[in-house]
Amino acid sequence: MGVSFEPRWFRGLSVYQDVVLDGQTVLCGTRDCPQRWEAIEPHLPMAGSILDVGSNFGWFGLKICQSRPESVVASVEADHRSARVQRRVLQSHRAERICLLTDRAGQRLAERFCRAGQRFDAVLCLSVLHWIGDHRQFLSRLASIAGRLLIEQPDPREEGAGVERVRGEIGATGDYLSSLFGDRSVSCVARWPSHRDARYTRELWLVGPPPGWPAEASPGLDVGAMLDLGLSWPPRSWWRQRLVQVLPSGSRGRLLVTARGLALDDRPPGGDLARLPRKLRRVPEHHLYTPPRWLFHHLHRLGGRIVRGR
Repeated sequence: MGVSFEPRWFRGLSVYQDVVLDGQTVLCGTRDCPQRWEAIEPHLPMAGSILDVGSNFGWFGLKICQSRPESVVASVEADHRSARVQRRVLQSHRAERICLLTDRAGQRLAERFCRAGQRFDAVLCLSVLHWIGDHRQFLSRLASIAGRLLIEQPDPREEGAGVERVRGEIGATGDYLSSLFGDRSVSCVARWPSHRDARYTRELWLVGPPPGWPAEASPGLDVGAMLDLGLSWPPRSWWRQRLVQVLPSGSRGRLLVTARGLALDDRPPGGDLARLPRKLRRVPEHHLYTPPRWLFHHLHRLGGRIVRGR
């Protein structure tokens, strides 16, 4: 889609992941992405919905979609400069099975997915928990909707990694995860030297599915939930072109992003979807959905109501 590499994107920005534009690696990150992928890939399901928390430039979401044609990815990146780079990366790949969300990871995000009935077959939290103040509440809420979790975490002694207070609260990763997921298997599946301090390692932990977890894959990503979480990719025109094909008048249910595009899921029946096209207008065409744009959107709507009320 005509996206070219611009060095100015990265001035003052931490480049953790490789930057891949239109299939070509144009900048290497400080973390070894291929090595991590080798450790992560065997534990990912072959189909379903994946949540990538703190997704940086979207490297792992792209790998998931390339290796698993029946998967869709909710890619959460709250750092707006990193999210802008990821949006350009996704644009260059014409990615239609990755939804970029710019809301902050935490309990609110997990609660919104829970209320929508969203289910994730796997969750990636790669070196991100030590940035999340309500990390325990966040994981506790995700536990009810996540089949398995892959969590990379620094040694608590590694200075400068995330928020010191949060890193100390988490402590030893294995003990921390076992206390949160008492009915599930917890195991360390890989270790790497930290890119910040080679004296310490970054560990990758796997939390297995809970008892009774469904065998069938999640049908897709709930659009209503994502609209409340800073949905910034695919662009507005993508939604507009496809929405008319799946939302006949009087439709009820949940609108999902699936591996084959948008689909309506009426099991169980949901609320009236008549207002969804209007809500999708807030999805940007060329930018991120950030708090200033949220404020502009609502002030614009308020002004329209005032004018119509005269």
